Amino acid sequence: MSKYTHMFSPLKIGAMEIKNRVFMSPHGMVGLGIGTDRQVGYFEARAKGGAGLMVIASCQVVPAPLVPPGWFIEAYNPDHIPAIRRIVDAAHKHGAKIAVQGVWMMADVDQAQASGIAPHTVLSDTQPRSMTTIEVEALIEAHAVAAAHAQDAGADGFEFPINAGGGLQSFTSEFYNERTDRFGGSLENRMRIVVEILAAIRQRVRPDFAIGIAVNADESTLGARGIDDGIAQCKILEDTGMVDWLRITARGQKPQMTQYHYPSSYVVKEGTHLDAAAAVKRAVKLPVISGGRVLTPAFADQAIADNRCDMVFVARSVIADPEWPNKCRDDRTAEIRACIGDLEGCFLRSCYGQPVGCTVNPDIGFEHEGDILPAAVAKHVVIAGAGPAGMQAAMVAAKRGHTVTLLEKSDQLGGHVTLQAMLPGLSDRADIIRWLKLQLDKLGVDIRMNTEATIESVAALKADAILVATGARYSKTGSSKNQLPGVPGAGLDHVFTPEEVLLEHARLGKRIIVYDNTAYEVGPGIAEYLADQGKDVTFVTMDSAMAMSVTELGLNKLIARRVIPKVRFLPSTEIVEIDPANVRLRDYFTGAETILEGIDNTILITSKPPQESLFHALVGSGTDVRIIGDAREARWSVFATDEAIKDGRRAGMAV
Repeated sequence: MSKYTHMFSPLKIGAMEIKNRVFMSPHGMVGLGIGTDRQVGYFEARAKGGAGLMVIASCQVVPAPLVPPGWFIEAYNPDHIPAIRRIVDAAHKHGAKIAVQGVWMMADVDQAQASGIAPHTVLSDTQPRSMTTIEVEALIEAHAVAAAHAQDAGADGFEFPINAGGGLQSFTSEFYNERTDRFGGSLENRMRIVVEILAAIRQRVRPDFAIGIAVNADESTLGARGIDDGIAQCKILEDTGMVDWLRITARGQKPQMTQYHYPSSYVVKEGTHLDAAAAVKRAVKLPVISGGRVLTPAFADQAIADNRCDMVFVARSVIADPEWPNKCRDDRTAEIRACIGDLEGCFLRSCYGQPVGCTVNPDIGFEHEGDILPAAVAKHVVIAGAGPAGMQAAMVAAKRGHTVTLLEKSDQLGGHVTLQAMLPGLSDRADIIRWLKLQLDKLGVDIRMNTEATIESVAALKADAILVATGARYSKTGSSKNQLPGVPGAGLDHVFTPEEVLLEHARLGKRIIVYDNTAYEVGPGIAEYLADQGKDVTFVTMDSAMAMSVTELGLNKLIARRVIPKVRFLPSTEIVEIDPANVRLRDYFTGAETILEGIDNTILITSKPPQESLFHALVGSGTDVRIIGDAREARWSVFATDEAIKDGRRAGMAV
């Protein structure tokens, strides 16, 4: 029996008998293909991994032509019933219950919402017109049709959201709904469309078919008074007698307020929605499901024990590790490959219309292939560099039966991941290296620290294949995409790079300039890191704001709020020249120049050239030589770790 007795006790929701209290909340893993082996395999892996109740995300209740084709299941389309059925059957095979999430995405070419008084920004910055009553009634019917299709596919239930910027929030929220007919005005009228959708669904489905509602119970992030309106909504839903569960959040809309929607590593608190859930649970008798960046079974179990919720929802934890529930149940928490909260491999990819995955889990989309199989011929594989690409490649190659020797010239594993993990708000990233090291030790990989890979040392190992994963280093010249010639004076002894400051422990003075042209989290992180040590820090960038590459995630806002109170911030500014005591600056737009005097150190975070010399030296040696990770193509902003780990998997599978 699990030590987490609350989390792993059964629960009845409606007619569903659920084996545990782990709810895999809906998350759109786009790019796997509708009804494909890849999509089915994704869900089956997480059902096999122990989820009690799962939800298939973002199944459209009406057509959404502005959504990229093939992203989401069309719940309105009977032709997609077989795709839903394949997922449902795969989940049921492992004892999980599964529901379909029906979503009105408001992404038609002729958009409309409850009323046109307020901007509504689900997929684009538009302000749709008000819906006619006939259109509202058609939308009610569309939800009923979608739920009936879910039942026909064998699903156990149907959930639809009235939160998170989804279309129905434009009716339920006082910020959007300015209608004067029966669907607007009082709370009862604003909730009327939801109640009528419930009634229409109940007319179409069996009595034992479960229905859940996702509610944004606290709109204070949008400027509302707080939880009272959300509690009142939940009481109305309970009083209908047609709802089986409530999934409670307390967040704004996305993508504009994603920092609330998907709490990042900068948000230390686990269970970000549980305060709202606890308030709702005190007011209703319906099962309440909630969570928000839940990472540990101890926290989840205590949340249920404290009556803050009946079931805990997780998404990113099971994206990162499909076996998260089973590992929690069996108290194998050291084996959990944890979500690092960077949001890059998951949500940010979708913002760019790319297939969604996970920074730490490169196996997404390959689950249907099963376990990694042994190679036809066992080889001795030598890997130069123990950053994320090299470590991932070593793990996969070892799983395939190869003998692996991993060489690392420094005294620590992880490369730039270890560097980033030293910065405020990014400590979660250290878990990547912890988990990979655990796997390499179990597989018997020969890890040699303080050992630089050279032509001679590699030749002495008599390798059958060599993977060059020597990474990248921040430029010593100050060259960037905005300033190709570099910075005059960058070669002076008091000018440093992040590696020299964080990994090589350069001695710094009191007055510091951090010059960042990478638009990522490392520059602001170093500025905060040094300011917290009592340094007088000036943060200079040619960009108009901090960390602009993570704008879609809202992290730029969180970062700026943390850092700007601690430093002097000079945006839209370039360094013209560094001399032994001063730094000359120029406003990027006006051309006005200023001089900062008495600067002890300048830190350059501008670009990150690949460390590729070993690769070029080994090419043509007659051995199978491949270059991977940052050594092949360095990224100085988003997706760097994501791409490195994926590249490591590819290389490990290829040798």
